[in-house]
Amino acid sequence: MTHKVLTIAVPSYNVQQYLQGGLESYCRNGADPRLEVIVVDDGSTDDTPQIAQSFAARFPDVFRVVSKPNGGHGSAVNAGIDHARGTYFRIIDGDDRICSQNVAALLDALEAADEDLVVDVKREVTFGTGDSRLFPLPDDIPRACTVPFEQVCLRDDIEACFQIHTLSIRTQLLRDARVRLQEHTFYVDYELVVKVCARARTIRFCDLEVCHYYVGNLAQSVSPANYVRRWDHHERVTRELLRFFAQEPLDPVHKGFVENRVALLVNTHLNIALIFDDDRTRGLRRARTFRRFLAESHPLFHRRSRGRYLQARVLHAMGVDAKGLDRLMGRG
Repeated sequence: MTHKVLTIAVPSYNVQQYLQGGLESYCRNGADPRLEVIVVDDGSTDDTPQIAQSFAARFPDVFRVVSKPNGGHGSAVNAGIDHARGTYFRIIDGDDRICSQNVAALLDALEAADEDLVVDVKREVTFGTGDSRLFPLPDDIPRACTVPFEQVCLRDDIEACFQIHTLSIRTQLLRDARVRLQEHTFYVDYELVVKVCARARTIRFCDLEVCHYYVGNLAQSVSPANYVRRWDHHERVTRELLRFFAQEPLDPVHKGFVENRVALLVNTHLNIALIFDDDRTRGLRRARTFRRFLAESHPLFHRRSRGRYLQARVLHAMGVDAKGLDRLMGRG
């Protein structure tokens, strides 16, 4: 058997509408045996498992199917990690795609790498219109060489580099760190990235377009309405990473990285309550309850989020919603 350089876990739940195109993107220019694609069928009730099995039958050296009862995105990722045979591991969801023309180049780059993390470039594609936006690496980031993680992790301009859509993670690092994501919970991709980066020592930046991340689908977990509907999910992830920051023994640089990432998550949580939620009374109540929790249990983040909280309170009083916030931020 050819050595597997990269395992891509494809968490899939009722994605029959998108999965065919997604899986075709991995083999459109030939099925490279260095690649392993594990489709984790998370208890789908549509034709998702049949589509996945058809690719496993056509390309058995590349595609595998793991079927399991529904446990949520984190559970599917955990299953992918458990079954991975590649030196590196990454996640591309069932409704996203890979840049077909760069699959071989990505595998070449990973075959030559031994860093804990390899960062590449994503493209966001809008459902329906096909409009897209590339998120390039910063101009002055060193390419194709080993970079100490601590040398770059506190930079303000590389936040977009540390996402599941841009990261290939050394599989042994995942296993040594015993990373297990919460089940029946959305937004655990953020948990995965923070916990893995907290253990990373080396990183390589690869100027290669890889993941095509599709946005603009109202069913996505990151739509404003679903953020509100799944408030308790986002709260679980936020509280888990607050706990991780407080209890995990980390050196000062890695501690600073985790602090910055958790602070961003806390700010997002406040935005969900005060701006995304059309029920302004409920949103204000949620925000106040969360702020009391921070004051009692995590005073550092209570202080750090005070400015965002006050800004969001003003926007909340003005009736600004998610679309209004996008306009204010120049995103729409």
